[in-house]
Amino acid sequence: MAKYYNTEHKHPYSWEQVARAIFQRYPNPFASHVLSEDTVYREVLTPGVLYSRRFLTKTNKVPKWGEKFISGLVRRVPLVEESFVDSINKTITLYTRNVGMGGFMTVAEKVVYKASETDPNTTIAVKEAWIESSFYGLRSAIKDFGVNRFKQNCVKATDGFNHVLERLQTQQQNLTRIRQEKIEEFQNMKTQLKTQYREKAESLKEKSSQQWNHAKMAATNAATVHAEEQTPE
Repeated sequence: MAKYYNTEHKHPYSWEQVARAIFQRYPNPFASHVLSEDTVYREVLTPGVLYSRRFLTKTNKVPKWGEKFISGLVRRVPLVEESFVDSINKTITLYTRNVGMGGFMTVAEKVVYKASETDPNTTIAVKEAWIESSFYGLRSAIKDFGVNRFKQNCVKATDGFNHVLERLQTQQQNLTRIRQEKIEEFQNMKTQLKTQYREKAESLKEKSSQQWNHAKMAATNAATVHAEEQTPE
């Protein structure tokens, strides 16, 4: 019978932020055991639900007490991760299982990310695991080891994901700041151009007025001279 464990963690970020970052969890400083990740399939199942299947490779730590029994086993294990991102109901469900090392230990994990009912800026992660082993003579010990390792990895996974979320939030804030600076810079340039145009227009208007006055004065003088020439002595 599989051994079951569940726990709940919190991310101090909105569900939308978590959803945007869910496929960017790796790499991070807390996940050195994750060696590779590849998305092999993606499909929109129903309106608002995105399904993805990914292959991951992680290191396979063996307990010291079991090294003499399982020293020949590989130190890397492939896993399959299937996810359902539901943007309508605001839930993200991840299923992960190992596809190697089944004779030693099989682990099926489920994580559901959902928005907090009391704080829109917090996302709850409900994590569950089922650990089984068919290794004769060490089944109980291996399952206990699997549960303890899952507990530790849950903390690392939360810290690592929060690290990624913070980095992405900082990047977004920087982009917003740069965009605002560019908008302000554009507005300043626009104001300067409008001021220069207005000053130039006023200068041309004044110059045109002066030229018109000169022309009127010249015409008046010419008319006066002409009238004097036409007056008989």
